[in-house]
Order: sequence, then C-alpha cells, then structure tokens
Amino acid sequence: MREPDWMGHQGARPSVSPARQPRRVSWIIAGGVFGVGLVGLLVVVARNIILATVATVVVVTAAPAFSPTVAGSTSTPLPTQAIDAYISHLSEQQQIGQLLMLSVYTNVYSSALDGPLQQAQVGSVIFFPNHNGGPLMPTTLSGLKQLISALQAHATSPLLVATDEEGGDVDRLAPYYGPSPAPSALTETGNPQNAYNQAKLDAQHLHEVGINLDFAPLADVYQEGAIDPSRMFGTTTGQVISYAGAFLDGLQQNGIAGTLKHWPGIGAVPANPDFALPTLNHTQAQLNDTDFATFRALLSHQPDLIMVTHVIVPAYDQKNLASLSPELIDGVLRGQLGYQGVVVTDAMEARSVTEFMQQQGYTDPAQAIGEASVRAILAGEDLIECPVDPALAQGVITAVTQAVVSGRISQERLRQSLRRIISLKVRLGLLTLPQS
Repeated sequence: MREPDWMGHQGARPSVSPARQPRRVSWIIAGGVFGVGLVGLLVVVARNIILATVATVVVVTAAPAFSPTVAGSTSTPLPTQAIDAYISHLSEQQQIGQLLMLSVYTNVYSSALDGPLQQAQVGSVIFFPNHNGGPLMPTTLSGLKQLISALQAHATSPLLVATDEEGGDVDRLAPYYGPSPAPSALTETGNPQNAYNQAKLDAQHLHEVGINLDFAPLADVYQEGAIDPSRMFGTTTGQVISYAGAFLDGLQQNGIAGTLKHWPGIGAVPANPDFALPTLNHTQAQLNDTDFATFRALLSHQPDLIMVTHVIVPAYDQKNLASLSPELIDGVLRGQLGYQGVVVTDAMEARSVTEFMQQQGYTDPAQAIGEASVRAILAGEDLIECPVDPALAQGVITAVTQAVVSGRISQERLRQSLRRIISLKVRLGLLTLPQS
C-alpha cells in the first residue's frame, strides 16, 4: 500500500466495486386472429415481428456503457499446454525473473538498470514519479514515454509496466496530465458511470505512456480506520462494489490490467502498514460480511490481479502477515473465494514487513525483505513488488533465486505462478504463444 509520493505519510491504495446491473428486457407477443383469412394473419405476424425488432434496437442503444456481466481481459481461458510450451523455452533465470517487479524512480534510463533487467531478467516494473516526496522524475511527459520505452527495449522479455493511478492523493500521472478525482469524489456523484468514464480516461493516458497495469482500484470499505477515506469508494459494501466495479471495468475493457487491493482489507486497520505493523482484530464473521465481501463480489468482474497487504489478521492466522499467510492467500482467497488470477504483494519495503521480520530474528533489512519475499511466494503470491532501494531489491532477487535453485520453491510452485503471469501477458498482447 504505497503512500502518495507528495503527501508524506498519508493514505493507502483505494478499491473498487461492481458496476450496475444491465436492464432486463422482456416482451410479450399475444394476439388472436379469429375469422380472419390467411392474408390478415400474415399482416399481424409481420407487424409483431417489426415491432419486436424496433423494441430490441431501442433497448440495445439505451444500454449502459459498462456492465458487470461483460468480462474483462480475463474472459477467455488460455490453453495450459501452449503456456507451458512458452515457459519451457525460458531459462531458469528468466523464469525466476517473471516473479519479480522492479521499482523504478529515475529521470532517464541508465546502466544501473542493466543488472536487474538483463542479468536478473525481471519481468515487470513499477514506475514512481516522485518517490518519498523526492523530485519529479521524469520531469516531462515526453521524458516519461522515453523512459518506459527504454525499459521495454532493454528487458529480455516484454514487461508488465505498473503504476498506482487511483486518483486523488495517489495520482501518479497528475504531473503529466493534470489531477484526477479521488475515488470518494466519484462515489459522491451518485452515478457509477462516472467511475467507469474516469477509468477509461486513465486507461487512455496509461496506454499513451506505455503503462499496461494499474494498481487500482481499492476494494477496501472505509470503517473509521487509519487510511485516508478519500482513497476508498465508500463506507458500505454496496458503494464499493458498485463504484470499484465500474472503475475496474473501465480499465480492463480498455486494455489496462486492473488490480483489486488491499486484500484482506484495510478499511479498519489502526495504522498504515507502510509505517507500522497493524493488526486487524475483526472476527471471521466481520471479515466475511464486510472486508472479504467486496472482493468476493468483484470477482465477477474478473480482476487481472489482486494485491495483498501487510497486516496481521488473528482470526485466520495469528503467526503471519497476511502477505505471508498460506491460510489467507491459498486458503481463503484462492480456495474459498476461488480467485485464480495473479496475486501481487504490496510494497515489500513497508515498515510492517521489516518490523515483523525483525521479530523473526532478521536484523539485516536486505535479508529480512528477501526472506519475506520467499515466504510470500510459498504462501501463494505470484509477483513480488521489490523495493526502490537497489541494495534491498538485490536482496529480494538473491533470496528468490536461491530459493528456486535449492528447491525450497519447488518447480511446481514456480510453474503455477508462471502460468498466471504469462497468461496475463498474453491477454494484454505482450506475448504470443507458440502455435501447436
């Protein structure tokens, strides 16, 4: 849950909710023809057919621009055999690299990026324009386009390129396109279509600069917690489902991968995981009725990714952060809710991670974050959001590589994540599967 870069220590990432249900159309054709000749019967039938056709046309043209029943970019299952054939042609380091997302905060491409992109062969990057309140980089829209183009050109495989374009306080494109409304402001309009329209506009801007993945919208329900309420779509599950769902559709129906966050829910957390180690003391009933409910409902929109954040949820796992918990990821999110798409970590340099790992005996930050990243994969996550700090990022790369080489992360576990990530890249048009 990355904070707004220019706002200091405030907020978390917002969430989404389902769109409005499409209108149902019904018609009744009734009539009786008594004592009328064959010609009369034909006239009546022809008239009814024409009227029904006209009614259908009117309904279609009046239909809303978005619909929760319209599948996102994940609607067509890809053949596992073809995906496995592609994976088999990747080197071991390329396979490992697909599970790693490099954080990029720089004005222009430099040789410092060659190591992670060409040696570690990371398969994804996330862009930050002014990390931790630092200066804007790149300073111009053309510079941003050049940077992302250079990242793709130097990578050994097509990159997922992500950013946090939520609107409001977390608005990475604001320096280049102007500010976008906060999620709460979209809900205040009273019309989910406005959330869809904003996401569609965001998708156009993201596509223009070369970004193909948005870490938005929030599926969190605001419940008087520590996170800025403007980042969330409402205080009820119904509001979040409607407006977050519309926003998610607006992204995914316009070529940008969307992300529901922050599983298992941060609307009630007493502190921001970026700066503290919070515990969410909800019962299983409370979690299922509110915190999990929005994620469960929004699965019908087929979200490309779900992000897991770093909070302790004792009702399900007293020993682990949610991001390191097999119970909450493989057990609840995948097993009970049935989500089989890509699961991505929240920022791994969060204070909640380092503090938790210190309690586990890890005093060196690079080793702590590296070990946490391995545990996240073992818990069921597919994509690790590496720290911005190069030394910490290298700690993640080293730890995950060693875990795969040693067999701690099994080949089967590695392949599970690779199938999900490669499937996403194919759906986004980044890769073409070999022909059988």
